[in-house]
Amino acid sequence: MKDQDAMKPVRPPNPNTRPPKLKALPGACDTHLHIYGPFDRYPLSPARHYTPAEHSTLEDYLRVHRTLGLERAVIVTGSGNGTNNRVTADAIAHMKGLFKGLALLDPAITDVELAQLKESGFTGFRMKANGKDALSIEAAQKIAPRVAGFGWHVEFQAESLAEALGVAPALNKLGMPYLFDHLARSGPDKRINDPGFQELLRVLRSEENIWINLYSFYQRSEEGPPHYSDMVSVAQAFIDARRERVLWGTNWPHGGVRVPIPNDADLLDFLLVAVPDESIRKLILSDNPAILYGWSD
Repeated sequence: MKDQDAMKPVRPPNPNTRPPKLKALPGACDTHLHIYGPFDRYPLSPARHYTPAEHSTLEDYLRVHRTLGLERAVIVTGSGNGTNNRVTADAIAHMKGLFKGLALLDPAITDVELAQLKESGFTGFRMKANGKDALSIEAAQKIAPRVAGFGWHVEFQAESLAEALGVAPALNKLGMPYLFDHLARSGPDKRINDPGFQELLRVLRSEENIWINLYSFYQRSEEGPPHYSDMVSVAQAFIDARRERVLWGTNWPHGGVRVPIPNDADLLDFLLVAVPDESIRKLILSDNPAILYGWSD
C-alpha cells in the first residue's frame, strides 16, 4: 500500500508574483518549469509520490510568465504525471512555438512514439542515476542512439555534486548534449573552494557537451529570500567558467520544496546582481536557450 503521507498535496506556488526590476530582453526564456492539471483532463500518475497543487496549470503559469516579461519557456514533464507527456505536449501546441518540452520516457517507448514527441516540440528527456522518476543511465544509453539526429539533449537530475561528477563520463559517452540541473547540487558560496566544486568548474570548462542550469539556487541558499545572496558567487563562478553554457529557470510551481515558496520575480531579479553585464544576461536568458532548445532565431 502506498504511503499516504507521500501522497499529500504539496504547497501551491506564490500567487502574487510582483513585476520584476529586471526588464527581460526579447527571447528571454524560463528553461525549467512543470505544469499539472486540470486533473480531470490530465489525471495524475497513480505511482506518484506527491500530489501537485491545484493551481499549477498552464493558465496559472502564464500569469507568472507574463508578469516576468518572458517570451519563451521549457516545460519539463513532472514525475507527478508519470511518463504521460500529454499535458506538456498540449501546452506546447497551445503556445505555438514559444514553448518547448522535456519528456519523461518509459524505457519501452517505441520509435514511433519518440518521433511523435520530437514533432510535438520536445527537445530531450530527463534522467537520474537511480532511474527513479526518470530514465536510468542504462536506459538512457539505449535511448540515445535511437534519437540521434533529433537535436535532443538529456537533463540529468543529480542527488549530489559527487554523483554529478561521477556520472559525467557516462553522460559524455551518450554523444549528445547533457545538462546538469539544480546547479549540480552546488552551493552556497562558502563551499565554492571545495575540491568537488572546483572539479565541476574544470569539467564545465573542458567538456564539449556539458550545460548547467542555475534554477533552484533558491533551494541551495542558506540565506534565503528575497536576495539569495550566498548563491551569487556560485552563479558567477559558472558564468566565469563558461558563460555560453549557463541557463536560468524558475522551477515553477516549486512543489515539494522545503524552503519558503519564492516570489518568482526575486528569482529573475537575482540575475541583476549575479549577472550585472546585460550582454551576459542576454546570453543566459535568450541566446543560450535558443541554441540548446532549438529556436532558430
